[in-house]
Amino acid sequence: MAKNNLRIDGEISSYTAWRVGQFLLENKDKAVTVTLSSFGGDIASAVKISHAFANHGNVTLIHDSYNASAATWLFGAKNIKMYSDCMLYIHCSSKDYYYWQSMNAEELKALGVKHEEDIKQLETVDRIIAQKYADRSNGKYSVDDMLSLMKSHPWLTAEQCLEYGFIDEIISEKMPSRPSNSMQAEFKNCAIPLPEGIVFQDDRSLLQKLADLFKANSNINNNSTEFMNKKFVTVNSLVNVEGFDEKDGKVVLTAEQMQVIEDALVEKNNKIENHGSLESELSTVKDAKKKAEDSLAAASKALDAISDDVKKEEGIDNKIKKIKEVFDKIPAGVSAPNPKSEDVDPYSDCRKDPVNNYFDE
Repeated sequence: MAKNNLRIDGEISSYTAWRVGQFLLENKDKAVTVTLSSFGGDIASAVKISHAFANHGNVTLIHDSYNASAATWLFGAKNIKMYSDCMLYIHCSSKDYYYWQSMNAEELKALGVKHEEDIKQLETVDRIIAQKYADRSNGKYSVDDMLSLMKSHPWLTAEQCLEYGFIDEIISEKMPSRPSNSMQAEFKNCAIPLPEGIVFQDDRSLLQKLADLFKANSNINNNSTEFMNKKFVTVNSLVNVEGFDEKDGKVVLTAEQMQVIEDALVEKNNKIENHGSLESELSTVKDAKKKAEDSLAAASKALDAISDDVKKEEGIDNKIKKIKEVFDKIPAGVSAPNPKSEDVDPYSDCRKDPVNNYFDE
């Protein structure tokens, strides 16, 4: 390959960004061509590569495969071309949620998990990418138009990419009509759906084909059928799969998928239990409030029985105040006068009866 040509295959990573930087440095002030076949990768590295293209100033980028994700917006290139039988896949950004899968903002919302910061971050990144797409369309499409397009996760043909402004030119020369098996495997690992009509190339060995044939005949003899069941929409979304292989009315889940379902059910049960505890506490508070209100009503009724004036008053405090006013109007008691000392007979309790006591006769 000529010194001014660079080919990038596979994941866009920090190493890819370094490699591009070295290539551009070696070809400073020269026109260069970069041929790209990538399923995407690290956003920060893609941004760095795009800026490096722009700073170099004379870069032609050629899409010659089914490129996806971050590989679709290296818009720092001066000229972007694409073969007529290739496609680009654009989508919303995603974040590793479980260690075996990733989710975008809409999927996190649908799952019902409380990850507001993650969702906010993903939506910010989505808007930055949508702005790149909108700018490349030269005002033909808005940021919101591009966000809607990203949320639909489409595979775009060369003609559609030209319409949206993602490329400047379509190369009519025919390239391989489908992505390689290795790239298809990479798409699968990154949860990127293959375009409709694309299937894996049948590069199995003859022995493997014969084994599969015998297996198929065995299934026919056993009257068993196997197909992709896609009707469990909620579960499919939860474990991030298109569907489950069903055979004889049975589907198989991996241990990782079962753990996802288990975690979701535990979280939901906790919410239900917490809700039940809260309702019980509220019921207790309501009962206590009812008892207090009944006690106040009984006390008010007892006070009303004292007098009509008290009964006319509204509220316990006013009734008690009225009673206090009535008691305050009652004059203080007057003590009986003490008898004079000379009128008191100190011996009255022991004086003898002169009439009935015969000893004094």
